Amino acid sequence: MARATRPGRISTGRTRAERTSEENRRRRAGFCCHAQCGHRVDVIARWEVLAYSARLPTGRGYVLRVYDEAGRVGLGEARALPGFGTGPDTVEAFLGSREAVRSLLDRPAADAATPVEALFAVETAIADIAAQVRGVSLVEHLGFDVPDSLSNSLLVDNEADALRLLRDGHRNFKLKAQGAAPETLSLLQRLHAASEGTTNIRIDANGSWDRDPALAFLHKAPPDSISFVEQPFPVGDLDSCAWLRKQTGIPIALDEGILSADDITKAAQAGAASLVVIKPMYRGLHGALTLARAAADSGLGACVTHAMDATVGRLAAMHVAAAVDAICSESHWPHGLYAPGLTSLADEPELQPDCLLMPGGQGLGCHGLHQHELELICASA
Repeated sequence: MARATRPGRISTGRTRAERTSEENRRRRAGFCCHAQCGHRVDVIARWEVLAYSARLPTGRGYVLRVYDEAGRVGLGEARALPGFGTGPDTVEAFLGSREAVRSLLDRPAADAATPVEALFAVETAIADIAAQVRGVSLVEHLGFDVPDSLSNSLLVDNEADALRLLRDGHRNFKLKAQGAAPETLSLLQRLHAASEGTTNIRIDANGSWDRDPALAFLHKAPPDSISFVEQPFPVGDLDSCAWLRKQTGIPIALDEGILSADDITKAAQAGAASLVVIKPMYRGLHGALTLARAAADSGLGACVTHAMDATVGRLAAMHVAAAVDAICSESHWPHGLYAPGLTSLADEPELQPDCLLMPGGQGLGCHGLHQHELELICASA
């Protein structure tokens, strides 16, 4: 079942040496890759944490809004999901503590006591203001050019929505496949047939597969219909990931199994992955870029996905994705930056077939929040 092509993978034609040379040029030119370096926000006049009720999946999310002395507003988001990241109770307790939030704003750094979701919110809000001070977008503040758009895959879970999006011109999709997943296989086959073989579909197994069911699923899939399989086996089972790549020729992406740069190195050495999936919500703004650099150095690609974030978190993920495309410049993979039904707290970036247009303006590019959706839970004194 060898594959001659990789649907959804976009070759940039640039070598690793060219990528490294470009990054070095940027550093010499004085670009800042950390929100805390250069043009930093020295004085935060006040801040507030606002909660929202998420729609997909249900639960709570939080927006951090900070103000500098000039009246600029920086935004960040923390989205807490059961079974992922730090967990809803821990995130809510942290963001409901004035002392904890103030301490993190004073020193935004990862440690065992800080929920990474809260760190992501703080890093993003500070970087948002710092970029506005410089008069640039957030991705420019991080040291990278602003693309016009980002390649995107849409998460779908039913045939009606998938076929509607197909009629609208979309061809990049993400499907969840728990276990044998006959419904997912049926939807995959239906989309492939309806599009006359032009869809690029990523399958996310969330670590639920065993070897035999995995091979059976992929052998039944239409040839060249799958862009890549995301986290097919439980975390740590690199041998099975390498085996599946060899058996099918289908690229494998690791998600939950990648927590550090060392994890990426081990996966690459084992031949267990073609790319890594980076969720900024669970890695932090700068942690996400660290993983992207490790992937590029190991010869792997990377894509960025949301964690069912609302608008603020997904806008931040778009800026991270633009940076990741520049870092992993030898090849680009469609990101997962939007899905129908996610909570909207502000104007959404424009969705076009298989891509999202980058937001305009300075900083994050979020132009006001829907206040009626938000509940104040904590604020500076």
